[in-house]
Amino acid sequence: MPKKVVEIIFYGGVKEIGGNKILIRDKGLGKSIFLDFGKSFELSRMYYEFPFNYPESIEELINIDAVPPIQDLYTKSETNFENDPEPTIDAFFISHPHLDHYGHISLLSRKARIFVGQGAKNIIEVGSKLITRKTSPELNYNGLKFETFKTGDEIQIGDMVVKPIHVDHSIPGAYGFIIYTSIGTIAYTGDFRIHGAHKELTEDFIRELEKEEIKVLITEGTHVEFSSGYNEEDVRRKLLEVIDETKELIIADFGKSDYDRFTTFYNISKQVKRSIIVDPKRYAILQGILKIPNIRTKVDLMDPDILVVRDEKKRPTKVEKEILNTIPDEKKISITDISKNGEKYIYSVFFASSRDIKKVSPSRGSIYILSASEPFNEEREISFEKLINWLEFFGVSMYSIHCSGHATPNHLKRLIIHAQPEIVIPVHTLRPILFRNFVNFGDWKIPDSRGSRIVIE
Repeated sequence: MPKKVVEIIFYGGVKEIGGNKILIRDKGLGKSIFLDFGKSFELSRMYYEFPFNYPESIEELINIDAVPPIQDLYTKSETNFENDPEPTIDAFFISHPHLDHYGHISLLSRKARIFVGQGAKNIIEVGSKLITRKTSPELNYNGLKFETFKTGDEIQIGDMVVKPIHVDHSIPGAYGFIIYTSIGTIAYTGDFRIHGAHKELTEDFIRELEKEEIKVLITEGTHVEFSSGYNEEDVRRKLLEVIDETKELIIADFGKSDYDRFTTFYNISKQVKRSIIVDPKRYAILQGILKIPNIRTKVDLMDPDILVVRDEKKRPTKVEKEILNTIPDEKKISITDISKNGEKYIYSVFFASSRDIKKVSPSRGSIYILSASEPFNEEREISFEKLINWLEFFGVSMYSIHCSGHATPNHLKRLIIHAQPEIVIPVHTLRPILFRNFVNFGDWKIPDSRGSRIVIE
């Protein structure tokens, strides 16, 4: 009879924010699964420079330790997937649709079993269609097949069982997992918060943890050393105050898939009688989000006060053109119109560059609201100093008003205390020692480098 042993190998998410790739190999049950298969933006910054160079091959990514050197894991082709290998890993479970948690599924054999929530599936599929440059194997999502789950499902991987439970995060479709293994129950939080617009989702997850005898808890700890303490209602009040006092253009900078923040700005736009402007890609992502079953807050994208920018100062990409062709002319607005009548609009951007600011040429007295704090993908790798310099040139001041997608220190501690795990393993944090000392509960096992393995018997 096989010995009851579980090996947990951390190929990402160790002493970094994101890049989670956690392999659970259950030798007792003879099954292996990955929890997330995300892209490490820390490694990307070390070896590549957006937009000038990208990874050229899967072998290159293996060599720099960005993906694990596991045989038969990866696709053999960019277009013809018939000869892809049968993976030695039984399944991949993606906690939510942020690139630092799913970005490297693009490299997998198209015979891999990839499990995602329905909301995550919508967002990943829309996002992959919006990619206009296929210059790297990281950007090729063609041919991937997804199996979807919902809260409370029990997914059998042989004799291993994985149960997803929803959590609240800064993107819809986020889950934690409870995994039943030969050595007992392992729980994985993914990314979560309890101070967001839908904290009841995370409360459901905590209640499920309380019902279990948790042998191992793998938990994120992004903000264990610092948290603003703002919740979404705090953000709403502060945004309303700033926007109501401003007589010129409002530029609102927040994540394209942060639906909670979009609804906050949208509701405020109604109060202050401004139209909210989105770009074609954000519009397409919002369409995908609104197809999620049981999405808690519905926004009607055909509202005449939701406008889509048509940038007459550049040639639209094929994807942008296709999106714009589906939108009535009366819902389109030009960059020139935004510049001339800024007082009428809230213009939503996603880490705008100095080039974008120059195009709009906002009038003096306009406000730039930075409502995001987690620049974990290369499209957000801008020169912030240059942006500030152009804002100074135009006479635009900046406010930072944000509610994070990650739990506060006290909420991290609360989840761990309620779960009562025997062993705690921190990931997705730069300060694992602080995390352990702050919580001061349980037996902590801290992976010290990419590729670290922890054996549980």
